[in-house]
Amino acid sequence: MEDSLIKNDLLVVLVLYEKGLLESVAYKSLTAIGDFTFLVYDNSPRPHDVPRKATLTYRHDPLNPGVSKAYNIGAELAIKKNKKWMLLADQDTVFPPTLFSDYSSAIENNAQMNVFVPTLYDSKGVVSPFQLRWGKGRRIKEIKPGMYSFGKFKIINSGMLISITAFTKVGGYDERFPLDYSDIRFSDRLCMNDPDFVLIPSRCQHNLSATNEGRNVFAEMDRFKSFCKAVRLYKEVSIQFVSPAWVILPRAIKLCMRIKDFGFLKMAWQND
Repeated sequence: MEDSLIKNDLLVVLVLYEKGLLESVAYKSLTAIGDFTFLVYDNSPRPHDVPRKATLTYRHDPLNPGVSKAYNIGAELAIKKNKKWMLLADQDTVFPPTLFSDYSSAIENNAQMNVFVPTLYDSKGVVSPFQLRWGKGRRIKEIKPGMYSFGKFKIINSGMLISITAFTKVGGYDERFPLDYSDIRFSDRLCMNDPDFVLIPSRCQHNLSATNEGRNVFAEMDRFKSFCKAVRLYKEVSIQFVSPAWVILPRAIKLCMRIKDFGFLKMAWQND
């Protein structure tokens, strides 16, 4: 059962794309824990049916502006509803039953902190937290619960519990980063006022959108073009050294090998 310390002060912002709400493992796992207040931001081309509940606000945006705008809209709604906390959720994250008891314990023990996150895993190991080198995300092998610095680690959006005060103080998410690097850019922004975050004991299963297969070549091209644009923009706004070639070329090579299309390499050189 959810912990009442958080429940009444929480808005869950769940972003969908080409998947119905009832098909989302994030929604299934969260509603199995308790009845929370949701903003469901649907970036799909066509709207989906959702349960009619007083605790659920549904917003369909076929323009697909990405997760950054969805989270900013979520913060606006949280303020209107007098919520103190916001939980960011990707549709493909499975949240464990321990999540909110761990959040509550962490908040009680770290009353001065504003950002709390679980460890995220996929089939290869730890996804978040992760490290950044020359602008490229780098996996870590394992990490224990505790307090960590944004200067050393970055965190993926999904699973982040953040106070509305901290969110608004940094101006929310940078909407120039619709998806790729949205989490890295937001971690950088948070670091200005909240240099540390708390990693709770809960472990979540997560599916990285960048590793999804099954898209046709045109969809893969569009996705890769968006990725290249984000890398170049992050180089412009980041105070740390970023090497577009170090980030873009390895992904282009992998896509060429998997899809058998050298257009990805051409696109990588054009965006270097």
